[in-house]
Amino acid sequence: MYTSYWNLRVSPFLNADDESFLYPSEQLQEGIARLYYLIDQERIAGMVTGPYGVGKTFLLSCLVRRTQKAKIPLVRFDAIPQGGLPMAAFILSALGIGDRPATFADAMMSFQRRCMDGGRGLVRHVLLIDEAQFLADGDGLLLVHSLSNLRIRSAGGEKPLFTIVLSGPPSLARSVEENESLRRRIQLVWALEPLSRHQTFEYVQQHMRAAGGDIWAFTSEALDAVHACSGGIPRNINNICDTALMLGFAAGARAIGPEIVSEAAEDAGLVRAPVDFNPSVPPPAAPGSALPPYQPQ
Repeated sequence: MYTSYWNLRVSPFLNADDESFLYPSEQLQEGIARLYYLIDQERIAGMVTGPYGVGKTFLLSCLVRRTQKAKIPLVRFDAIPQGGLPMAAFILSALGIGDRPATFADAMMSFQRRCMDGGRGLVRHVLLIDEAQFLADGDGLLLVHSLSNLRIRSAGGEKPLFTIVLSGPPSLARSVEENESLRRRIQLVWALEPLSRHQTFEYVQQHMRAAGGDIWAFTSEALDAVHACSGGIPRNINNICDTALMLGFAAGARAIGPEIVSEAAEDAGLVRAPVDFNPSVPPPAAPGSALPPYQPQ
């Protein structure tokens, strides 16, 4: 709707898993590297936490791409409340185990029976579980605990059947902390934090550049407003900026100022920011070379 007005090829702020719009923040790249190390080294489990909209699912998608490139079998799904049995049945099916358990206990015995029989046909899988905070309801955490105990034979002895990566909000970490046996199996916890003011500037401008637009379509004062209203949460940034571009188009604006951002934040249900920004720290220079090119591993 507004793309041609702002000389954009596509909408730059859709909440979609599109690697061409990846903003490679230092913590995102380090989180990917650390969690992939667990996968590559056949460790048992890791966990990524952070507030809603901070980019955890995007991080998992990056892990999926690296894991698939390495040709490591992978199972990915979202946890569901009180879903121990259906989640276990889903994993059994993904591993090619044809059992159809009637109870959670039956499902656990199916896994154990196959492993105790020598694990014929079983190979190590990566298990990515998003929305893992729901594992705290019912048998979910017990499922993860049981799966982390499974071993299969290999040329070098035994190795875990699964490398498990859990993803969820900070409440997930608290639930795992209360389950000491499972906590001791988690070998890495990585917390994604909201973007800083400087990173928010770069994030918005990188998305505008990737869509073919002017990186200064948002004024520096507007970018300050975006950070203030969004709290540095990428999903909030996307919602505010997408709405701001639409409002700017409707108003015939030549650039997005803080007033438009403030109105967009209100439309998006976020905190309305003041429009008289006078930041003590100057905005970063136009990031023509500030952003390092993202190199998929």
